[in-house]
Amino acid sequence: MKFENVVRVILVLTLFLPSVVLLPVDGAVVSDANLYSMHQRDYWPTSGWQNSTPSEQGMDGSMLQAMIDHIIDEDLDVHSVIVIRNGYVVLEEYPNPFQGQSRTQSFDGTHYLYSTTKSFTSCMVGIAIDKGFLDNTSQKVLSIFTDMTFDNVDERKERITIDDLLTMRSGLPWDETSAPFNSPDNDVWQVNFNSSGGVQFVLDQPMEDEPGVYFHYNTGASHVLSGIVHEVTNMSMLEFADENLFTPLGIDRFLWPSDTQGVTFGGFDLQLRPLDMAKFGFLFLNNGTWDGEQIVSSDWVHNTTTTVTTLDSIRGYSRQWWTMPDYGVYHTAGLYGQYIFVAPELDIVAVFTSGYGANDVDENPQMVRDYILSAVLGYEPPDSPGGFGIVPQITIAAFSLVAVVLIVQYVRRRR
Repeated sequence: MKFENVVRVILVLTLFLPSVVLLPVDGAVVSDANLYSMHQRDYWPTSGWQNSTPSEQGMDGSMLQAMIDHIIDEDLDVHSVIVIRNGYVVLEEYPNPFQGQSRTQSFDGTHYLYSTTKSFTSCMVGIAIDKGFLDNTSQKVLSIFTDMTFDNVDERKERITIDDLLTMRSGLPWDETSAPFNSPDNDVWQVNFNSSGGVQFVLDQPMEDEPGVYFHYNTGASHVLSGIVHEVTNMSMLEFADENLFTPLGIDRFLWPSDTQGVTFGGFDLQLRPLDMAKFGFLFLNNGTWDGEQIVSSDWVHNTTTTVTTLDSIRGYSRQWWTMPDYGVYHTAGLYGQYIFVAPELDIVAVFTSGYGANDVDENPQMVRDYILSAVLGYEPPDSPGGFGIVPQITIAAFSLVAVVLIVQYVRRRR
């Protein structure tokens, strides 16, 4: 091959090299598109989970024990930690007794999920679409509530779609941080106790932005999603979920209250046992299938757990699910540390529940990376928020140096 042609090849490879080698080492996943794979199951946990040891499922048990030791040593207010690998419970620990807002619960009692509820609400919207109660997520929200009238309606509000609610891009205002939750000045309080109901309160508000443009976390939008399910199915979302989600998964202990108009709270207040939380994660891990039945479409699973909004170097948001694409993980997130983590490529579901008022909740996602993902034999999570390992960096540096030398020689020859 002529020298000039070699240089041309080098230049082309230099242009495209980053897309080829800028991947985490040891098979780490960086693309949302890689998060969806089907695993073969030899049983389904409808009637209960089966146990195994970490080593039998390809995990380092000492890493998982180190996580429990860390929780205890740091006095973290973690109530439960469940790790499922290959469909088997490899870790089930309850480091601290369940402390509800005003009561102590047994270790196998239901636990407040707070905003983890939102991911269940999203699932119910998907099931409503699958069953033909809704056409798609492009439907206009106001047109669904045919028997209701709302204040401050303008052209922007009329354009709000179901997808705008799912992605937290409704353009509606929301404030749940400026006042305590027990204050009427807090919008969560209004969803709870407004005599006209939460849906009316949320959709009465004047628009703040164009719909579909800006991410603004909005618990009220999740409640409107529940109202939509209620409206089109003529069932409360609790009833609809019991029939189409909880019963097929063998979940028979739950609490899910409603607002003053009987609309199930869409953004908070679902209560489940931690092992049943894991079933929900396992459903999504298996692309919406459960023991041969498609509970929610695989397209819905993919579309609601693929990053829509990138929030920072690690986190993104989808449709009522959070994402950590560099780690090959998506997850729910509830106030005070209620999480369901799903790592499809590693066949892992992890559940954390924590105490009311816990202020160390950021520990839970970090523990997933440092202990749970790292416990998988032969796997090394990305070292940093970009997920680039040292091997690709050295490769790029060396290749670039060679390219520069060849280009310089080429220019000298041309002269």
